Amino acid sequence: MASFSLKRTIGRGIALALPLSIVVYVLYRFIKIFEKVIAPFAKKFGVDNVLGEITLTFFAVLAILAIVFILGLFMQISLVRDLRKYVEEWVLKFIPSLNHLKLMAAEKMDLDNATTNWKPVLLLKGDQYLPGFIIEENNEWITLALAKAPSTEPKDMLIVKKSTISYKEITMKQMRDFNKQFGKGYLAIIS
Repeated sequence: MASFSLKRTIGRGIALALPLSIVVYVLYRFIKIFEKVIAPFAKKFGVDNVLGEITLTFFAVLAILAIVFILGLFMQISLVRDLRKYVEEWVLKFIPSLNHLKLMAAEKMDLDNATTNWKPVLLLKGDQYLPGFIIEENNEWITLALAKAPSTEPKDMLIVKKSTISYKEITMKQMRDFNKQFGKGYLAIIS
């Protein structure tokens, strides 16, 4: 395990807080701008206070979501994709910590996608049960990822002969619930 460094921890916190605060501030400003644009139309149609004070904010968020959806449709055009890539590279030059966040998010999404295809099991190896996932298997060998409590993220990997182990299939919900409780509930499955 890596040693704790206060300086490094504070630096990482700042590297995360700055881009997040910029995104939140920009989103807040967009909502306020859209509220001002929508206000005359809402008053004209008499819907400016339908939901109380948050009516304009609600319509502004809906307008932003509609624009994001339309932009998503435009991303299917190669010229727009190339423009996005250029703008992204330009922004990353000025805010390098965004690249780190982007890589972390991509890594997390890949892990989430992979774990949805894995089969959760309670593995019996020797005289101990271990929660894990079957990643791959053939007639002779099996590849397993052992789950880490209190989450279901993999911590270790085993490649063993099928004949040396046995397992009980469980559901992903059971694994999540039991791992959150640091194993409480697995005994009911074993007995």
